[in-house]
Amino acid sequence: MSDMELELYVGKLNKEKEVIEEINKLYWFDKNEDFFNVEKFAGEGNIGHMVKQVEIYKDKLFGE
Repeated sequence: MSDMELELYVGKLNKEKEVIEEINKLYWFDKNEDFFNVEKFAGEGNIGHMVKQVEIYKDKLFGE
């Protein structure tokens, strides 16, 4: 009904990389943050769902 598509891309760096703010300010969150908190995060729980999927499938995604 919203006529939108949601995609998630995830990866793992194989070496240290400096992260540079370009246009938007960067915010870092602990991976245990409650990403389902709709008062704090947009997406009506979508961010929480994506983070949970990565957690569930991390062994297959990263071969760990």
